[in-house]
Amino acid sequence: MSSRSILPILLLAALAVGCGHPFYPATPKGFVDMGTIYRDGEYRAMTADGVVLGIRAYDNEPKGELAFWARALERRVRDMGGYALLEKRQAKNRGGLVGAQYRFGHDEGKTPHLYIITLFVTDERIYVLEAGGTKSEMDRQAAQIDWAIANFMHKS
Repeated sequence: MSSRSILPILLLAALAVGCGHPFYPATPKGFVDMGTIYRDGEYRAMTADGVVLGIRAYDNEPKGELAFWARALERRVRDMGGYALLEKRQAKNRGGLVGAQYRFGHDEGKTPHLYIITLFVTDERIYVLEAGGTKSEMDRQAAQIDWAIANFMHKS
C-alpha cells in the first residue's frame, strides 16, 4: 500500500477519535479546540494566554451518586495537589443536569492559579469539566468558562 493511499485512512482514524466524545463540548469564544492533540475521548481547549478547558468522561462504575463522586474528587485534589478549596457551589447545564463545582487555589512561585472542577454524574457516566490557569487570566475569562460549563451537554 502506498503512502498516498494510507493518508486518507489515517485522516479518517484521526477524525473518528475526535468524534468519540460521549458528550458535546462547548468551545467558547477566544478558545481553540485542541482536539487533534488529545486522544481517548478527552477534550481540551485553550486560550493564547494559557487558560485551559478540559472534559473527561468515565464510566459510572462502581455506581455512585453525585455526592459520592464529588466528595471523592474534592479529597483527591486537596490531598494530592496541595490545592486549597476556595469555594463549593452547585452547577447546572442547559439541559438541567445538576452538578457540583469546586474552585481551588494554588500558588506557583508568586503567581496565584485558579483551578475549577465541575462534576456532572448520570447513571452511565461521570463527567469532569476542568478549567485552569493563572488567577488573573481565569478572572478575565470567567464569563467564557461559565458559558462553556452551562452549555456542556452529555450524550444520551
